[in-house]
Amino acid sequence: MEEHEENKNIPNETKEERFKRLAEQRVAATLDKIRLIGNLATSQYAYNGDQVSKIFTALKDALAEVEEKFQRTLERKKDKFHL
Repeated sequence: MEEHEENKNIPNETKEERFKRLAEQRVAATLDKIRLIGNLATSQYAYNGDQVSKIFTALKDALAEVEEKFQRTLERKKDKFHL
């Protein structure tokens, strides 16, 4: 069974290096999926404004949720007590 590229352990990889590697892979994959959603905006498909609105509401909500998660984590890191 082939190990998924994202799950490979790289010896001596720092947390920042792992973050960058995984973020690049995940953002690229997400952008590809968003482009695929855009492919639905052709005359090959039938859709209405309500359906389009629901798609964009779901995408915006998910993005806002992830952004808030990053901001909360950054705030916790900033507020730590140090001597």
